[in-house]
Amino acid sequence: MAKKKKVKEIEPLNLKPLIKQISKEKDLEPEVIKQAIESAILSAAQKRAKTFADARPDLDIESGDMRIYVKKKVVVNVQDEKFEIDILSAKEQNSSYMLGQEVDVEISPEEFGRIAAQSVRQGILQRLRDAERDRVYNDFKDKVGQVVTGIVQRYERRDSIAALGRVECLLPQQEIPMGVRYRFGDRVRSLIVDVRRTPKGPQVILSRTRSDLVKELFATEVPEISDGTVRIVEIAREPGVRTKIAVQSMDTNVDPVGACVGMKGSRVQMIVRELDNEKVDIVPWSPLPENFIRSALNPANIVNIKLNEVEKRAHVIVERDSLSKAIGKRGQNAKLAAKLTGWKIDIGEQEEAETLARLEAVNIKYLEDFLSQIEGLSDFSRAAMSKNSEYNSVEKLAEMSPHNLLIFTGNDEELAEEIVDGAADYLDGLNEMEVPENVEESEMSEEEVEFLRDAEDMANRLGDKKDAAEAEAAPESGSDDTDSESISDNETVDEDPPAVEATEESPEVEEEKSADSEEEKPATEA
Repeated sequence: MAKKKKVKEIEPLNLKPLIKQISKEKDLEPEVIKQAIESAILSAAQKRAKTFADARPDLDIESGDMRIYVKKKVVVNVQDEKFEIDILSAKEQNSSYMLGQEVDVEISPEEFGRIAAQSVRQGILQRLRDAERDRVYNDFKDKVGQVVTGIVQRYERRDSIAALGRVECLLPQQEIPMGVRYRFGDRVRSLIVDVRRTPKGPQVILSRTRSDLVKELFATEVPEISDGTVRIVEIAREPGVRTKIAVQSMDTNVDPVGACVGMKGSRVQMIVRELDNEKVDIVPWSPLPENFIRSALNPANIVNIKLNEVEKRAHVIVERDSLSKAIGKRGQNAKLAAKLTGWKIDIGEQEEAETLARLEAVNIKYLEDFLSQIEGLSDFSRAAMSKNSEYNSVEKLAEMSPHNLLIFTGNDEELAEEIVDGAADYLDGLNEMEVPENVEESEMSEEEVEFLRDAEDMANRLGDKKDAAEAEAAPESGSDDTDSESISDNETVDEDPPAVEATEESPEVEEEKSADSEEEKPATEA
């Protein structure tokens, strides 16, 4: 008969004060702390306390009592107390226990030993850190795109670290407007743009340069935007310098610009101060591109706007005094207006526009005259070239690759090459034309003389362009003064062959020409 052994009553550990303290410091739920403690004890029992079989912790959150149970086999005579329990002691715990059955028996935490206890402590701390990181990530992952207020704590390299409560967020240098630097303790409103998981925990990325920051600030300061009466359609921003915002009213009785500006500018001034005194332009949105572009270029006085729907390009003519206003400092106004409207904007003066229109008409006139001389080219292709800004002049065709003209020639390479070569010859012919000074004394009509004068203007432009190209190429081709003189002589000879062919050559001319040709050889070799 087995001898009955007196069972020692075990006092459970009371962890209630510890759970409350951790919950307050880490801002964690008690259930999360319970899972962390139980998981750490179970892991330590498997790794360190191998003398016990299947150790299992049980923590009661309400009372704070923690008990540890291990598996033991019910036997008659106990040989190893760590793995066996006698039948009488087992019956005292539960009368249903039978001989040979594996049962849960409570043990004292002290029986784990010092090493296992240390492992439990480290495991609890690690799991609490993981739980805290998960809480931070889950709290902020749904706040991406929202504006928060942080306090600058320090700088790491060039990045700013701002505190949002107990969480430290990163404000990278590229997300800070140019020329702005914050000091310790400054309160900054920033936009949450990303939440990342890193080995050191979740990292919240803030931004002060995004356009959505301006949008959220207006939604906070302007009730009409938050309730949907006024809608922000587009925003174009150059951080730290200027912002343009296009607004639209859903109610005809509400002025969208006035609602955003506020009484005496009170609403927009709050946003300007929040953006470090960045200039903010508010313009009304319009479905008509011409009206929208006109508003976006405010305060410039616009004379005319010509739209190219195919290329989505707008040619804007402004008054002479408004040119600097339309372009803005360093082109800011024009650049932001183009970004806001989605159109490429070319700005010119009124006088300049008239000159360009006249030159364009001249170019089209010469192009039509040249294309009429090309056999095998359809009328449709001629009209298409005249209307396309990439092909609407003889000068452009002369510089064009024949491959780019195959779309107009029906993949006829010979015809494309003929157009390019013919355009070059046509330009050379324009250079040789002379305009009579007195129309009455000449045999030409006034229209023909005007045509030739326009040709002379074009020839002068081509000559200036050629001289500029030769001036750029001269430093690369010549290495000393002698070579440059030889090259200039060669250019003079190349430009004057018509005059030489028009007269009989004397022996002196032939000798000078032969001398010039001898001077050409060193230059060619160079």
